[in-house]
Amino acid sequence: MIHVKEHRLDTHTVAIDVAGVLDQAAVPVLKEVCDRYPETETLTLLNLEGVTHVTREGRRFLQTVNGRVNIVNLPEFIRMEKGV
Repeated sequence: MIHVKEHRLDTHTVAIDVAGVLDQAAVPVLKEVCDRYPETETLTLLNLEGVTHVTREGRRFLQTVNGRVNIVNLPEFIRMEKGV
């Protein structure tokens, strides 16, 4: 299960706080939230501080959005490498 909370930090910055397990069921939910904020208009911070587990599908998703959103507080157990 995943918990997602969005909040504006200012007029051009939004933070998306994520907690729980980032798995196959959670990816579409998180993708839909991230897609609400166009890269050219909003700085999007994807805060993964509360993530407790990431599956292969979750890692693939993070690889695809890395750069479009700014991933912050990446847990130590997640590696952001090519091919992950």
